[in-house]
Amino acid sequence: MIVMTSPLVSIIIPVYNVEAYLEECLDSVVNQTYKNIEVIAVNDGSTDSSPEILNRYKKKYENIKVINQRNSGLAAARNRGIAEATGKYIYFLDSDDYILPETVENIIGKMEKYELDLVRFGAQPFYEDKSVKIVRNLYDYSKIFQEGKIYNKYEFLRANIKGFAASACLYIVKAEVLEKHNLQFKPGLLHEDELFTLKLFLYINRAMYDPNLYYMRRYRSGSIMTSIKGKKDFDAYYEVLSEIIKLRTKFKHPDEIRLINKRIRTMYRILMLKQIDEVYKKEMLDRIMGLSGWEKFYFKMQYQGKEFVK
Repeated sequence: MIVMTSPLVSIIIPVYNVEAYLEECLDSVVNQTYKNIEVIAVNDGSTDSSPEILNRYKKKYENIKVINQRNSGLAAARNRGIAEATGKYIYFLDSDDYILPETVENIIGKMEKYELDLVRFGAQPFYEDKSVKIVRNLYDYSKIFQEGKIYNKYEFLRANIKGFAASACLYIVKAEVLEKHNLQFKPGLLHEDELFTLKLFLYINRAMYDPNLYYMRRYRSGSIMTSIKGKKDFDAYYEVLSEIIKLRTKFKHPDEIRLINKRIRTMYRILMLKQIDEVYKKEMLDRIMGLSGWEKFYFKMQYQGKEFVK
């Protein structure tokens, strides 16, 4: 693809104790076929050799900027990257994953040609243990989104009723969208993509889906998502749900409300299925005001049915 203009693209990479994967991630960025890229690597208090790896790449590549901060979490690291970014477009890349060489060139070509706010694309998941095979790719939404179609805001929201994917690594976004609406990741919030991506989609006016699986998503033990369990995981999703419910007072269009309500129901279902103390779970779920009594009853029956089958 020939890109008529070459706007600066800011790639934000939060880094925390990923010495085994960091070089592969950084290599995938510096080897992009598209060259007008600034890399903002935020070292979030790593205690392994990640800082040394970052400094080595910084010395070798002029477009890599390394920021060191005390360990403050993924959301704070991404926000720091947003604050430092100067590009027209922003992309968030997790430091234990990587992207294919043509990713940025292909996506920016579409964004420039069609004046898009966002392009979303697919991912290829793989296990760190290569003996484990992926049975179903949960990051391929090519059967839901139409390739090459320019979605207006409400078409895009309707498509995301069935095709919502929270990961911020699955799209490149125009920086002015984040700036205009003061969009940041909520500090200290686990599963922060669930909230950030939903809010972002509610502000997008022109979007496109690229079915190519540009993002290589690594499943590994010890990652943030695989290490959160039990009550901590329940409380994290509960906080996300509470924040999503608040959005219903801000957005009023029927398509906005439908997507928000769908995410509320999804979060409630996730909470219902968490294996924690049942008394605590019931007490917390009873406090939720974003669902009707009938919806709560329906999900409860679903849960009890699954428990009976077990």
